[in-house]
Amino acid sequence: MSDFLIFFVAFFLCLISVISYGKIFERLFLRNIFFNDNISVYTGFYGLTFLTLISLLTSYFVPHNFYHNIAIHSIGLFYFLINVFKKDKKYLKYIFLISLFTISALIISKTNDDLSYYHLPFTKYITEHKIIFGMGHLNHGYNLLSSIFYLNSIFYLPFIQLYSFHFSLLFFLIFFNYFLIKEIVLNKNDLITKYLYFFTFAYFNLSFNRLAEFGTDKGGQLLIVILIIKLFDLICFNTKSKKLENIILLIPLFGFSITLKTYFLPYSLLVLTIFMLDGNFLKNFRFIFFSKATLSSLLIIVLMFSHHFISTGCIVSPLPFTCFGENVIWGKDIEIMKGLSVWLEQWAKAGAGPNFRAENLELYVQNFNWVSNWIRMYFIGKFSDQLGIFITCCIVITLIFKRLDINKRFKIKNKNKIFIFYIILLVIFMIWFTNHPTLRYGGYSIVFLVLAIPISLLISKLIERDYFDKKFKFFIVFVIIVFNFKNLDRIKNEFDRNDIFKFSNFPYYAVTTMKYKETKFKEGLSIYSAEGHCWSTPTPCGGVSDNLNVHKIKSYYFIEVNN
Repeated sequence: MSDFLIFFVAFFLCLISVISYGKIFERLFLRNIFFNDNISVYTGFYGLTFLTLISLLTSYFVPHNFYHNIAIHSIGLFYFLINVFKKDKKYLKYIFLISLFTISALIISKTNDDLSYYHLPFTKYITEHKIIFGMGHLNHGYNLLSSIFYLNSIFYLPFIQLYSFHFSLLFFLIFFNYFLIKEIVLNKNDLITKYLYFFTFAYFNLSFNRLAEFGTDKGGQLLIVILIIKLFDLICFNTKSKKLENIILLIPLFGFSITLKTYFLPYSLLVLTIFMLDGNFLKNFRFIFFSKATLSSLLIIVLMFSHHFISTGCIVSPLPFTCFGENVIWGKDIEIMKGLSVWLEQWAKAGAGPNFRAENLELYVQNFNWVSNWIRMYFIGKFSDQLGIFITCCIVITLIFKRLDINKRFKIKNKNKIFIFYIILLVIFMIWFTNHPTLRYGGYSIVFLVLAIPISLLISKLIERDYFDKKFKFFIVFVIIVFNFKNLDRIKNEFDRNDIFKFSNFPYYAVTTMKYKETKFKEGLSIYSAEGHCWSTPTPCGGVSDNLNVHKIKSYYFIEVNN
């Protein structure tokens, strides 16, 4: 019972701290354009952004141990008491209710399959060491960096320890749902946008109900979807004088999403939508580009890519054309990075799996040689399952809003802007499909947007607004019930299972203790190698080869592999 209480108290204290840092972020970077001093729909995401930025910066100098993290969250809790609690009780009530409705997702015995391989070992390394150059030599997974590892390390606290490393995933879902409900209920959006938000709420809560499947990918996809829909609304439907200011509010979160996964970089093409804004283009561009919001976005991106460089010698790992290879002592060999890049592309194109691999990697991924196999091995199964959820949402929502006016004249305002915006999304879709066509690598978000926008345009022209407002609350309750039913059934099954992931340490997820070997280097660094995945082995943990060397310059360690 004491573990159960500690677990949930720690969760809500961390949630409060995140909200506080969101308010601090708004004051530092958005004060000149913020319209009032109240909580915004983005505050929670700003908090995650700011804590990530702090984590990326401080990891240069200190490990994120208990002392570091207690200091960080003490500031957040103190700020909450003096600046947030009394002023924003309505916001806190909504956040608390949403967290209660989704809290069942937090209780997991089995996390994602990559936790033991590199998610947990790399995050644990951040809590035990300041930066070590060349970590990518120890484990292929360490070349696939995400800022969520640095964010998760901030939640390493006494008593709860590493069992809080999935808190941030539920924070993404909570703030995602708050944004959508607030936009649907309170804002007078165009009916197209209203329906799109509603469709987003239904699909992602029904599809993303298992936190163990989030990994480093799904949280960022939740964020990018609402950012694109909001930008779509501002560009194509918003006629208010504060349009530019509203767009600026999105910029820090676009930067944050890129640090979560570099496959969000193609969304930078949406900068072209500046041409679609009213007024002078150069004036609009200067107003946006020279804002503090843009500065914060560039800062977090630069910090994240600096960590790519520190771990691998590549500015954007594992893209080989950004790698410096032998020009830095800790750098990964460019040929190895090329091989890793091709392997990831092959995996995304269904050319590899746990028990199979295409014979000729480079030939398989060229042109569209992979499409027929991708359809057979991936589309029929994983992809079609998600299409099934999508289609089901379409059917159920249409039946709920069955009072359709089929004689209503179909007329779309601002159709030129909608067309151009949609063409840009199609270009992003093609970049995704031709390079990494798997839902995990950004597919959930871009496929949903490409399908949902035209459907929303069609349905919104047939549904009366008053009827929409009467029905959507019922469906929100329905989604909440289904979400919790699926998670409670999962929790029951996790108590009943008989493998290493059986719930034996409730409410904490399972962590296997591995036998390991310690290799000490004369420079003072010990590197550990486990018999299998590292799990929670002391860090840095990974493969130790005979040609691996360690250098120390001042107080920093550099791992080098001699060819």
